[in-house]
Amino acid sequence: MNMNKYQFIKIISFFTIFILLGCTQAQKPQNVTPNLSTPIKAEFSLPQQFGNNNQSGIWVTGKGKLSVKPDLAIISAGVEVTNPCRQGAIKTCYSQPALITAKLAMEEINEVIKSKGIQEKDITTTRFNVQAKYAWDDKTRTQILVGYTVTNIISIKLKDLDLIGKLIDEIIVVEATIKPKTKREQVTIKINSVNFTIENTKQYQKTLLSSAIEDAIQKANMYAEFSKVKLGNLIYISERGQVQTQYQQQFRSMAAFAEGSSTPINVGEFDLQISVYAGFEID
Repeated sequence: MNMNKYQFIKIISFFTIFILLGCTQAQKPQNVTPNLSTPIKAEFSLPQQFGNNNQSGIWVTGKGKLSVKPDLAIISAGVEVTNPCRQGAIKTCYSQPALITAKLAMEEINEVIKSKGIQEKDITTTRFNVQAKYAWDDKTRTQILVGYTVTNIISIKLKDLDLIGKLIDEIIVVEATIKPKTKREQVTIKINSVNFTIENTKQYQKTLLSSAIEDAIQKANMYAEFSKVKLGNLIYISERGQVQTQYQQQFRSMAAFAEGSSTPINVGEFDLQISVYAGFEID
């Protein structure tokens, strides 16, 4: 049968569409079941401290502890004087009267301190400040100067801890003996804090190290026993840091106390501790 040109083109187009549809179906994604028989690999690296072959054996940290009483008190005390501005036809504000009153108060405080046998080298000025005081004025809608405050704070090292209460009492009494330079002046004697410390921890270092090493040996023996191995020789030991102190009893502000008695201060104790790092062979 003779086909004309038009029929031939139709046949070719039909076969072309059929082939394209077949290719599209072949390219559809298929569900793939993973091969669970192949193990999944998880890789990680140990820190150098544990990955080093030289770290074989039993490695432990031993701690030595010792409770001791402090031998030094550091008292923060001083004076604060506020001199308000003088109101009148012309407002006047001066810091000089407050400076003079603060100076006189500190001289009295120093006399009290030295009467307790405390040397000049154990008295240190930690803060001296002359500060202008401002307040909001509703009329002018601005901050205005209302006076000056002078603050002088010292640090006192006291080795005789039995004198703490008496020293605080006598410093506080200075407030009543100071005469302000103006009627408006406000004088406040301040006891900011009493901190306790140990002046020299080296005297306890031998005892602490001995305790720390003994603790390390006991731990190593326990590890060996639980691991069913025999503990060998000590092959490495190192001190970790210096003597550390835990706990600090502090006295904050003035509490009421009975007339004629010293201010009660609880000294408490310090827990000193030191650590060693030790390595043992396994036989």
